[in-house]
Parts: sequence; C-alpha cells; structure tokens
Amino acid sequence: MLSEPSSRTVQIRLDDGGATLIEGAATARLHPNWLRDQSTESGQIEPTNRQRLFTPLDIPADLTITAAELRGAELVATFSDGHVARFELDSIRRRVGWIEDPEAPPSPEPWTEPLDDFPYVDWSGIGWGVGDADEQAVLDYLTAFFRHGYVVFRNTPTEPDTVRRVANRLGYIVGQNFGWVFDVRTEPDPTDLAYTSIGLLAHTDQPYRRPVPGIQLLHCLANEAPGGDSTLVDGLAAAGAIAAAEPDLHAALASTEVIYPYDMGTDTVVNHGHILEYDRRGRFLRMMFNTKLDSPVFRSGIDLDAWYAGRRWLVGWLNDPSHQVTFRLEPGDLMFMDNHRVLHGRTAFDPSRGGRHLQGCYIEHDGPDTMYRLAVRSRRARLSG
Repeated sequence: MLSEPSSRTVQIRLDDGGATLIEGAATARLHPNWLRDQSTESGQIEPTNRQRLFTPLDIPADLTITAAELRGAELVATFSDGHVARFELDSIRRRVGWIEDPEAPPSPEPWTEPLDDFPYVDWSGIGWGVGDADEQAVLDYLTAFFRHGYVVFRNTPTEPDTVRRVANRLGYIVGQNFGWVFDVRTEPDPTDLAYTSIGLLAHTDQPYRRPVPGIQLLHCLANEAPGGDSTLVDGLAAAGAIAAAEPDLHAALASTEVIYPYDMGTDTVVNHGHILEYDRRGRFLRMMFNTKLDSPVFRSGIDLDAWYAGRRWLVGWLNDPSHQVTFRLEPGDLMFMDNHRVLHGRTAFDPSRGGRHLQGCYIEHDGPDTMYRLAVRSRRARLSG
C-alpha cells in the first residue's frame, strides 16, 4: 500500500543545479534534465498518448532547477529555461524507487513441485471482450500467471482457430516459422519433433527465433490417444537450484555463448544466446533450453566440461517428476505458459489408438502486462470514485 507523503516527512532542497529529495534517511538527487522530462504541463505532451512534444534539442544544455517546493502532494519546480512544472509527489517517489508501482504485475514465485492449487481458469470469467469480463477473474488469472508462469484455461470453445481468438483477446498474436497458428499432431514428414508421437523432455520453444517467442498458447481440440500427458517445470526455480548447488556450472551456463540453429532446407534461421540469461542487475530474464538443437560456440579457452556438466545437471533436474506438474489436456483446455521461464514437455502417445490434435500460437509479454495494469487502474478508479 502506498504511504501518504506530507511536507513533514518529505523535504526538497536545491543542490548544485539540481534538487535533492529527502524522506527520512533516504535521499535522491533529481537531475534537472531528468525532472524536466517528467513534465506533463500543457504543451509539453500530447494529451492522448502522453508522448513528449519537445526534443532534447529544445532544452538548454546547461539546464538547472532554479526553485523547488512541496505543496501538499505536489512538487513544484522552476527551471532555468523558464518552465514551471507540477509533479505528483508519489510519482517522483515511485520513479526513484521509494514506493512500489501500484500497477506493476506480481513478482514471480519459483516453484519446485506441483502447486497445491492447480491454476485452472474458467474462460467464462475472461470472456471475449472487456465488457463481458469479470474483473476479479481477470486479476486472478493474471496474478496466477505472473507468479507461477502458467495457467490452464478451461471451457474454451473446441472449434479450430479458437487459439487465435484467445491470443488476440489476451495480447497480440505473433508469427513465427510455423505460421500464425500451428497444428500439433503427428505428420509423416514432421518439421519439428513436436509433430511426432515420441515423448519430449522439458524444453523452451524456438530459441532459434529473433526474438524468442514470449508466451505460448496450446489449445486442445482432441486428445483420445493413450499417453500424451503434458508436463511443466519452472526454469526460474531450476536456475536458482543449480546456482546454489553448483555455482561453477551455473556460471558456465550463464557465460558460454550458444548457437541455436533451425534448418529444414526450405526454412533456416540461427540465433545466439545463453542457456541462462540475466540482466545487468543479476535478475533472471529467461532460459533458452532445447537440447534438440543447441551447441556451445567454440572459443579457445572456454570450459566446455563445465558447460556440458551444467547442461546435463539441468536435464536431470528439469525432468525429475518431483519437480514437474503432469496433467492431461482435455478438449477445450488451453495451456498458457511463459516460454522464457516455464519449460514444457510431453509423454509419448500411441496415435494408432486415438487422435491427438492441439493448435498453438504465441503472443508477447506486453499483452498480459497491459491487461493487468489496465485492470488495476480501472479498479482503483472505481473504488476511489
């Protein structure tokens, strides 16, 4: 919950051309250009899209803050170019990291065994448009997805191309080398091992694409063959496990460049990355794990022993049944999973004893992120009104 600032707890003082914000023991120096860029005064931004109407060349290179004061819940600043701007104090406190963004999705929660409550979501609560959606159902679905990396929708229509409609409800469908929507079923000349009946170990999809698809949707139209159960496992938890148990192997997986090729003759693409990828602050970004086609980029002096040992360690951990959730998709079920975090697999099945037909596609993370932020914003506005 956001704390309420007041002139007694927050102070502002001019500081060598900028201004320093003070709250208790915390201080933040506000650079004049940084603060000036936050201005939303008339003529500074386009009111509909809130994008700036001024450019860096419109601002003096020697810009300073000449006056700053707190007026209740606002910070009012005057700049050396004559511009006066009012800022919501909470907005500034949020941008300097003192309070949380109330619209930010929940943080991921690693899981190393099946969740007590399987995150099934009844599609009727999500609906095909904002007008027929249940606000709480939407927030519950998104909260479960952001925390655990996957949900399974139930009671979606069982007609072909439903997955496209669901994708465009939850985000924006993106194309890849199998088309906008692809059919997962046995084929005589499979363009991927998914189009066979063999079992598939835990993997992420299409590490050879640029960009790597963010979220995968798999919709069940038929699943009559014995076998063919779906498995999911948390790559975020696996990364933490190997970092704790085998730090040297973890370091090799995070630092050794890997080539991911896809080559059918008629379709070929290559990407480079790392099995484990982190941002500059050490936060987990994604796992690119697909042992069907990965290979470390050879460079003199790299420790391939550590890379192969780490890869083998992950294969064992990720495919340990105690770390996985195993379930059967029924017609109308739709699996929705973070392809940068959650790895999926499948047990073998017998196509001679029944059909198995899934349809799949991909969207990117900004779809659910936008949906969550707008739902929270709508709720806050309704409750405050």
